[in-house]
Amino acid sequence: MIVNFTSTRLEQLWVEGDVTLLPHIYVYEVVEILTFLDAAEKVTDVELLGGFKIDEYKPDHWAVTITVNNVEPIGSITCLYSNGNAHHVDLNEYS
Repeated sequence: MIVNFTSTRLEQLWVEGDVTLLPHIYVYEVVEILTFLDAAEKVTDVELLGGFKIDEYKPDHWAVTITVNNVEPIGSITCLYSNGNAHHVDLNEYS
């Protein structure tokens, strides 16, 4: 379950469903990732989503890569995954 967001755009997208907040080319992939994060019950669910640990010193911090057409990475969604919940969900877009 998603507990809270760091990114206000992701929070608005998730709560209000406003798909105009992100580029059309990947907004629906972001929605899909958020849906899977919200449904994840254990860390292996995040791994099945393609999630990976992002910091060896913070083993509960995870990232899921956002791609265009499942090929070109354009950013990631990161979170602290603990006790079956995603905390501090954030959006990191590559420039």
